Amino acid sequence: MYTVRHITQRIKGIRNIQHITRAMKLVAAARLRRAQERLEAARPYARKMAEVTLDLARLTAWSYNPLLRPHAQLRRALIVVFTGDRGLCGGYHERVVRRALQFAEEIEKRQEVNLYVVGRQGARILRREGYPVAYTFTESARGVSFTMAKEFAHRLIEEYRSERCDSIYLVYAKFYSALVQRPRVFQLLPVDPELAKGATLRGLFLFEPSRKEIIDGILPRYVESEVFRAFLECEVGELGARMTAMGNATENAGEMIERLLLDYHRARQTQITREIAEIVGGAEVIR
Repeated sequence: MYTVRHITQRIKGIRNIQHITRAMKLVAAARLRRAQERLEAARPYARKMAEVTLDLARLTAWSYNPLLRPHAQLRRALIVVFTGDRGLCGGYHERVVRRALQFAEEIEKRQEVNLYVVGRQGARILRREGYPVAYTFTESARGVSFTMAKEFAHRLIEEYRSERCDSIYLVYAKFYSALVQRPRVFQLLPVDPELAKGATLRGLFLFEPSRKEIIDGILPRYVESEVFRAFLECEVGELGARMTAMGNATENAGEMIERLLLDYHRARQTQITREIAEIVGGAEVIR
């Protein structure tokens, strides 16, 4: 059994850790509220942009725009993995990377796969697993502005237009709550034909200016909105996962302290009993 002094030191150390985890939970909760407000503000725009784009894609020939037109041969796929820059958020980053690698294995049978990574944690995990990364987003994944997301989106558009890749997929964790973030694979380019065919027409369309001019203007904005949304989903999901993980760590620390306090009282009682026995034994010897 541990000594009273050793148990006291362990309780002190765990309490210090508990203070840190509680503070990290509060910081993550405060940042989560702000990030969630940005996400909730961006989601309706991205949703409506997707609806309009799918409607136009259904009414427009694939040859009108290179972002609609599938390449003749599907040889190279580009997978963009969205993760965060910091740890201490449970298995959030590992789940996203695992889903990306699982999807990569599914399509590697028919296409060569290149990986783009957003976030230092995703790059670290892929390096550890021995997967080559074609490009790493060097800026911080937290608090990305629309301008930065737009520049990254244009890089992806150029990759597709120049036929350096034949399809682009985004892999990120869609945020549902602080407890639930589910990894999602989303085909960014070309516009998914199945989604376009399955879209329900919403009213009668009159095109002004021409249909080609409209589709040429709206498709880049569609890509920008989806990339920006992926950044926001990633940021909010990471903060939610960290808040949950730090909350669980704080509770676990409290349970450990309770168990150690029981051990402390038992050890203290044993020590007192032994001291009393020694005193009584000494008194008997003197008598």
